[in-house]
Amino acid sequence: MTRAYGTMLPHVLTLSGIAIIGVFLVIVSLRESAPSVAWGLALTAVLLGARHAFDADHIAAIDNVTRRLSAKGTPAGTVGFWFSLGHSSVVVVTGVLVAFGAGLALDLVLAEDSAARFGLGLWGLSFATFVVAVFGILNLVSLVRLLRGTDDDASKGPNGPLTSAFARVLDTVDRPRHMFPIGLLFGLGFDTAATIGLMIAAGTTAAGSSATLALSLPLLFAVGMAACDTADSLFMAKLYGWASRGTDRFRGYNIVITGLSVLVAGLVAIAGVVEVGAETETFVLPELDTSYLGIVATILFAIIAAAAAITLRRVRADRSDRTIVADVTR
Repeated sequence: MTRAYGTMLPHVLTLSGIAIIGVFLVIVSLRESAPSVAWGLALTAVLLGARHAFDADHIAAIDNVTRRLSAKGTPAGTVGFWFSLGHSSVVVVTGVLVAFGAGLALDLVLAEDSAARFGLGLWGLSFATFVVAVFGILNLVSLVRLLRGTDDDASKGPNGPLTSAFARVLDTVDRPRHMFPIGLLFGLGFDTAATIGLMIAAGTTAAGSSATLALSLPLLFAVGMAACDTADSLFMAKLYGWASRGTDRFRGYNIVITGLSVLVAGLVAIAGVVEVGAETETFVLPELDTSYLGIVATILFAIIAAAAAITLRRVRADRSDRTIVADVTR
């Protein structure tokens, strides 16, 4: 593996192990559940996890942290893996509690208007908005430096009173594995856990209350989410690696990619602030719908990657042609 990716084998084995356990539990549940119901719920859990990975806050957090670590020369390909692992832990714990009928978990999942549910939701939203805003601002500083033609030094942050406020977050997330607690704190917003909890509560009723099937669903949800989040950070680490090449041809890509990351982070942060204001009834602003922002951003990044790959091929072809000409003229 390249340095940008880091060592992926342990992470692949971890995801494979979780997937095998989830599938095994589904197979065991077939003694109590109809195969069509069991496998239908299992597939739905995987697809829900994959779809959740494309939520705008996931894309913004993972892409901006990946960009930040890549600029520092830190292998960042596993940022998404650790983020999703932390996020999934809340889902899995909630799913297990719901599966075994724990009263508190069921109350949190089913009672949408409860004070605890409101508090957790507000916490998750506020924390996600803060983290995305912090890394978005820092990458905005990098974008300004790129536009000015100065070196993009990731160790330099904004100068002023914000620096001390951001320092703790920056010092905490200087390795991909440090995204685990960030993902965990994102997950405490409880919306994702409540979604899979409701699915478990409804699905196990339809399947005859199979405990093994109920246990499999949060694991399969986690696999779907972790696979897509990991693929996102791997893809972005590679893309940032291409864009950070020292030639003028790639400088434009670096500016576009960084600018797009900052734009997504800004939209997510604005949407978060608006939603916090609405939830707490402190102020009311027009709602910003970011439902498909993550998907649109991913498509745009893929288009940029295709253009970068074509440019890279042309650069290599030009080098090869110059080598051949040099050999002939000797």
